[in-house]
Amino acid sequence: MKTCNKCGAQSYRVESQFCQKCGERLPEVDNNLPKQNICTNENCEWHKSKFIYPDDARFCDVCGSPTVYAVS
Repeated sequence: MKTCNKCGAQSYRVESQFCQKCGERLPEVDNNLPKQNICTNENCEWHKSKFIYPDDARFCDVCGSPTVYAVS
């Protein structure tokens, strides 16, 4: 499964190259690596503290920025 770095949407098709929700090019990553849902705003206190959001969170509840899955 691939996860979009821009919006966090997941693609279940191996051959997908673009996100179905936002059109961003999907990353070519090892899907077996652990991923963490984090705030995208580098100035946010939750981003700086590396706070991990639940899988279904789409926005930071502190600054309102989108969250994305990042390889840990």
